[in-house]
Amino acid sequence: MSPLTSVSSAPAYLPAAAVAPAASAASTASTPSSPSTSSTTSSAAALGVRPSAPALSLYSADGRLTAPAVWEQRQDDPLSARLARNLAASDTAGRWSGLGKALLDQASVGSSVYSQSVLLSATAAQGDDGVHAILRDQLHRFASQRIALTLTTNAGARIDVQLGANAEGVAVDFKVSQGSLSDEDRAAVTALGEAFDQAIQGLAGRPPTLALDKLMQFDTHQLAALDFTATLGDDLSLQLQIDGSQRSVTAHTAAGAMKVGLDATAAPVTGSAQQRQRAIASYLEQFDAAARRGQGDAGLMALFKDAFAQLHASATAPVQDHTPALLAADATDRGMLSGLGDFSASITGNSTWPNPLRRDEVDGFDYQVSQRTSLSGAGQADRSIVQQAQSRLKASYHQSLQPDLPLQLDSTRQSQNYTYHQIDDRADSQLEIGYRHGFMTQARLRQSASQDSRVSKYVLGELVSQTHTPLQAQIVRDFAAQLQDGKEARAADGAYRRSRLLDGISELGLLQSDPQRVRAHGAQWLTE
Repeated sequence: MSPLTSVSSAPAYLPAAAVAPAASAASTASTPSSPSTSSTTSSAAALGVRPSAPALSLYSADGRLTAPAVWEQRQDDPLSARLARNLAASDTAGRWSGLGKALLDQASVGSSVYSQSVLLSATAAQGDDGVHAILRDQLHRFASQRIALTLTTNAGARIDVQLGANAEGVAVDFKVSQGSLSDEDRAAVTALGEAFDQAIQGLAGRPPTLALDKLMQFDTHQLAALDFTATLGDDLSLQLQIDGSQRSVTAHTAAGAMKVGLDATAAPVTGSAQQRQRAIASYLEQFDAAARRGQGDAGLMALFKDAFAQLHASATAPVQDHTPALLAADATDRGMLSGLGDFSASITGNSTWPNPLRRDEVDGFDYQVSQRTSLSGAGQADRSIVQQAQSRLKASYHQSLQPDLPLQLDSTRQSQNYTYHQIDDRADSQLEIGYRHGFMTQARLRQSASQDSRVSKYVLGELVSQTHTPLQAQIVRDFAAQLQDGKEARAADGAYRRSRLLDGISELGLLQSDPQRVRAHGAQWLTE
């Protein structure tokens, strides 16, 4: 992502005297001061700022004034002081450091509206009030690097927080609308300050990373929904949405797009923390394998893995339970299932056509994975549960015949020395659990995986060989007899042995995209 640029080619820094000391939160007004006339003078008196908070300007390394800062409002509050301290930073992460928490702290001091910005460019320094107004509006509304957080309380009030930055400067906004905040609401909003900062710093880093897990763990007793969006130039756009029906992360980068979504309206089938961690680790391993096999973009896959892991790790319980009390998965059922809530996830790389002589050869990467659980039956004693997970990888790519030489395809025959790979993989895992009159009648696992690889080899533009390598495996296993024989009831450590058996079924039932591992599952014995 492009860093914020200085208004001068000389290194910019802030002398200690130019940084306003932070005032205590208790001394701040609950609403921002009235906007003052924009000024480019370095005189504190001219800006109407208290002597202890002098106006801020940028200086060159030799102490020469390069371009004074133009503030939107008086700088006599802690948030402005934080903003002032950050202006010496050379990148977006430094400019935004601590601002997320400082903005959410506005709720704790009773603010309903807060707006502040500082313009740093030569255009602002040389412009009049009209120019400042235009630049300020663009910074607040259309900055190339933006972060926005919207929180909705259970009572219906809405809190909107925004940060914007570009070469002109930095802007922040806080607003409460559609109602007011109770003391409990204010506490819930303020408690997210550190998590908001962590999310901002992760995305503003180089390379950007996701740090959304703590932000997802908001107080659901007070807050009903969260919407977090980020736009960082052309490099990354991201949205996190959490409400009563979904928990999802969507991202677009220069390499492609990805989305991970959890269905909050599905039956509550989330298992133990140990089950979830094991399932997450298994899926992350398969994501890495898919990226290697299909030559997926490493940066986009890293965001995909972070989103998947953090969404599932934060979903310690269903967001909303819509399952009737007369039909639900009990502890035994959940012990055999994957441990994860139902989800769908996808990652798609941007397609390219790198060979001008063969436009039908496309470089692309598309990976889809999902889990769906269904409950049916006349009642709890006669219920059926089916949990199905599946994945699909379709990818194609070109590779040089000489690993130490990069592939540079053009319209000459001399460049046409390569292999063209086409991948088509599928995997499916289905666990079926059934009861009749309260007795288990079925605990069947069906698992399959197939990998199909086609490789075409070209030398000086001539096709010299084609290979096709299909691999597949399928197993069917039923554990009902082991669960019915009652050995654990007669053993002193029966509860522990039964727990081990259920845990083994859960582990075997996890989706597996490698045919060799599926085949090994068919030969694996579960002991009590």
